[in-house]
Amino acid sequence: MRSSTHSLSLIFTAGAVVGATQAQDYSNTLGDPGFTGSYTVGFEVYNDGNGPSLYTTGQFGVSGTGTANIARWDGSAWQPVGGGLMGQFSNAIKAFNGDLIAAGYFDSAGGVANTQKLARWDGTVWHSMDAQSSSFLNSMWDLEVYNDGITGEQLYIAGNYLDLNGNAALDHIAKWDGSSYSPVGGTIGGAVPLIVLDLHVSDIDGTSKLYACGRFLTIGGNSALNIAAWDGTSWTDLDSGLSRPSGFTQVMTMTTWDDGSGTTLYVGGRFQLAGGSPVSKNIAKWDGISWSSMGEDFDADVQELIVFDDGSGEALYAMGNFTMSGTTPVDHIAKWNGTAWEPVGSGTDNTIFGGMVYDTGEGSSLIMGGSFLNAGGLSSSKVAAILMEDTCLADINGDGLLNFFDISAFLGAFTNQDPSADFTGDGMFNFFDVSAFLNAFNAGCP
Repeated sequence: MRSSTHSLSLIFTAGAVVGATQAQDYSNTLGDPGFTGSYTVGFEVYNDGNGPSLYTTGQFGVSGTGTANIARWDGSAWQPVGGGLMGQFSNAIKAFNGDLIAAGYFDSAGGVANTQKLARWDGTVWHSMDAQSSSFLNSMWDLEVYNDGITGEQLYIAGNYLDLNGNAALDHIAKWDGSSYSPVGGTIGGAVPLIVLDLHVSDIDGTSKLYACGRFLTIGGNSALNIAAWDGTSWTDLDSGLSRPSGFTQVMTMTTWDDGSGTTLYVGGRFQLAGGSPVSKNIAKWDGISWSSMGEDFDADVQELIVFDDGSGEALYAMGNFTMSGTTPVDHIAKWNGTAWEPVGSGTDNTIFGGMVYDTGEGSSLIMGGSFLNAGGLSSSKVAAILMEDTCLADINGDGLLNFFDISAFLGAFTNQDPSADFTGDGMFNFFDVSAFLNAFNAGCP
């Protein structure tokens, strides 16, 4: 049985409530008890032959199992995956050619030889990918599947590794066809701590390309500040890329979305300049020709960008270390309303590193992973979800009717300070919650 919180945002005129709009419904089904350890970061759906399941990875323990850093949701609890990824941490998982590929900075996968940093799970056992990546200098950070139209669908591997499969010419970014590794038009360079942090496939200009971002000044011998596009033949710059006046720039996440004005690449991380001109701090968008801002500055890194329909239409969600957008509190998660970033309930109490949209049995949900212990006012260790909006918030007992029993249920929850009665989502129980409930009750059910 899931726990969840509902919240309503209220509009006041001369002290009177004149309207109310629904906000998100958080669920801690995935996070209670959730995980021990530090954080979750990556998610993927993988079918081992018994149907698709949600997998997650990071630096954590699966309670009561003795295994770590990767887990599978079986519909009611998190389960270990073949002995886990032993030691350190994992950064990414990706389904490819019938297997689930794991990448990171782990010592081995399930104790199988030569599975440091990169391994594949066939649904039953772990296998080596002959990455030969035992060096403490090597770490893998992201995986993406891309078909360049020339060599077919392959797995692209990003990170700060200095060699792969014993080949020193394969560093920071390379591809794997299921049996062998090869370069991707050269590698990155520059007088910065070099790393490729994220890979993303997008067709914003009508052609499918692989976008790479991280910390670099050149790629494939061409100038490109921290972000570039690969078309299967060469790397191209995105109008001088992303940077900031001082300190290291770090471009961390990308996604594609059409807000109604055309398909656009959205980019988050740690930067202040795009194409050499100021943009909103740590967030910007690329339309295939030029960069533009998106609302007010975020006060810290944007770690993840995801498009999710909460029932009111698709919207872009930003997640990360931040707690403010301009003067608006947005605790580690914010929703773009077309002109500004707005809070998503009470957010989380610590960083969100990654997520994906998936239905674990509660309807289409925005699954979030990070280092938090609380999400939307609920105890939720390292993983949580935002569900689609309820169709009738005031139907507290869920019988499809609005009557005395719902009022009684609300008053009981309010008296006991149950999160379901916190209709404003501010963590307090007062007159405003009662007003919000009455507004929803009077509005009726669809």
